[in-house]
Amino acid sequence: MKNTLYILTAFLFVFSFSVKAQSDTTKIIILHTNDMHSKIDMLPQMAYQINKIRENNDNVLLVSAGDNFTGNPIVDMYKDPGYPMIDLMNLLGFEIACLGNHEFDYGQATLNDRMFQANFYYVCANIKPDEESVLRPIDDFYKLQVAGVSLGFVGFIQLDKNMMPATNPIRVNDLIFTDALKIVKNYETYQDSADVLFALSHLGIETDEKLAKKAPFFDAIIGGHSHTRLFHGIVKNDVLIAQAGGYGNFLGVMTLLVVDKQVVSVSDSLIALTDDNLVDEKIKKVVDGYNENPEFDEIIGYAYEDITGKSELGALMTDAMLEKLDVDIAFQNEGGIRVHSIPAGEITKKEVLELSPFGNTFVIYELTVNQIKKLVEYTYKLENQNEIQVSGIEIYLIVNKKGKLKNVILTDDDKQEIANKTYKVAINDYMANSYELSFLKNPVEKTSVIDAECTMEFLKNQESVYYSGENRVHVTTKRVKTWEFRLN
Repeated sequence: MKNTLYILTAFLFVFSFSVKAQSDTTKIIILHTNDMHSKIDMLPQMAYQINKIRENNDNVLLVSAGDNFTGNPIVDMYKDPGYPMIDLMNLLGFEIACLGNHEFDYGQATLNDRMFQANFYYVCANIKPDEESVLRPIDDFYKLQVAGVSLGFVGFIQLDKNMMPATNPIRVNDLIFTDALKIVKNYETYQDSADVLFALSHLGIETDEKLAKKAPFFDAIIGGHSHTRLFHGIVKNDVLIAQAGGYGNFLGVMTLLVVDKQVVSVSDSLIALTDDNLVDEKIKKVVDGYNENPEFDEIIGYAYEDITGKSELGALMTDAMLEKLDVDIAFQNEGGIRVHSIPAGEITKKEVLELSPFGNTFVIYELTVNQIKKLVEYTYKLENQNEIQVSGIEIYLIVNKKGKLKNVILTDDDKQEIANKTYKVAINDYMANSYELSFLKNPVEKTSVIDAECTMEFLKNQESVYYSGENRVHVTTKRVKTWEFRLN
C-alpha cells in the first residue's frame, strides 16, 4: 500500500526522518520483461542474470508485461505454436504475466493451450469473454505473498481506436474489451487488500503515463507494448513507470524496500543482454534444441545490398504482391513489417518469416481513385504519420507545419497523377478487417495467399533484388504541383 509521505523517484530516495532498523526492512526485487516476441536466443543470457540475482537475494519475482509471441518462426511455426516460448518461460521461473495484443496472434484456442501449459498466472482486467468466445476467463488481479508482504498485480491490455487489441480482429471474436483508463479507478480499493499494488501493463508508455495520472494508488507500473527502454524508469504523479525495451535484449530489475508493509522506496534499472554475456548452460541446451531446424535455413533469394527500413522492405513486400496477385496497386501496413533490415547476400526462409510473421492473407478490391485516397488518408490519421507502403503508384502526402494531412496526390511511374478510373487494389486481411472504411466490406476476392509465402516466391523468381534508397511515399509541407514531381 502506498504511503503518501514518500515521493517515488527512479534514482534515489531521501527521507526527512529516520527509518527503522535494517532488520525491519524487507527488500523485494521484481525482475521484469516485455515484448520478447518469441526471441529465444538471448534467454540463456537472461537466465544467467536471473539466477545470479536469485542467488544473492532472498525475495525475487519474475514477471512479464506481455507480447511473448510472434516474431520468430522457430516459436511461431512450431507444431504447437508458441510452445517453446512458454516452455522456456517456465524454466526461467516466471510467476505472472499480463496479456499483450500479440498473445492472440495464434487464435484463442491456442492461447488457451499456452495458458494451460504455463506454470505462471495471467492477469488482464479490461478483457472479458462472452458466452460465445473460445478464450477461457482471465483473472483481472492476482496476489501473492513474499516474506510476509502481499503483492497485488492488476493486468491491462492495449486497445486501438477500434477498441480491440492490435491483432487481426478475427482472432478476438466474441471478446469484450474496455478502455483501461475508464476502469482503473475501480481498483483503488485493491490497495486495501495488498501491501504493494502494481499495474502490469501492456498499454505503452504514453498510456502508462495517463494511467499514473489517474491511478496514483499504484506503487509502480511495469509496462510494455511500446518497446521503450527506460534505463532507470520515469516518475509520473509519484508513480514509477518501468519498461525493458523488447526482444529479450534487456532484463528489468525493480527494487522495493518495505517497512511495516509500507513501501519506502522503489527504483528500477536495466541489465543489457548481449551475445558476450555469460549463459545458463541448461537453458542454452534447450534453446539450441529448438533452433535445430534446417528448414528455416533454406536460401530463397539474394539481396544485392542491405534492404533497410520500412520504405525499402515495404517496397519488396508490395512488389511481391503486385506480381503474385495481378493487381494494379498493392498496400502494406507498416505495423506488419516486423524487422529493421535484411542484410545483403543470401536471404533465408527464416528472415522472410521474421519479416512477415503473422500469416496474413490478401484481399482484393476494385477501388476508385477517391477511395484509394481515403484509404491512404485513413492510415495516416491513425497516428498522424505515414503508416503504409505501396507498389504500383507513388504517394505524396501534403501536410501542414503541424503534420496534419491536407491532401493526397497519387502518381504513376512518370510522376503524373494517375487516371481517374477504377483500379484493382490488394491489401492484407488485417487491414481489411481492422480499417473502418465502408468500401472495404465489399472485396472482389479473398485469397488464400499468405504474405510471407508471396514474398518468398517473388524472391525465388529474381536473380537478386535491389531496393537501396527506394521510397514511394513522400511527406511534404509544400504545395506540390504535378510538374514539380519531375524535379524531385
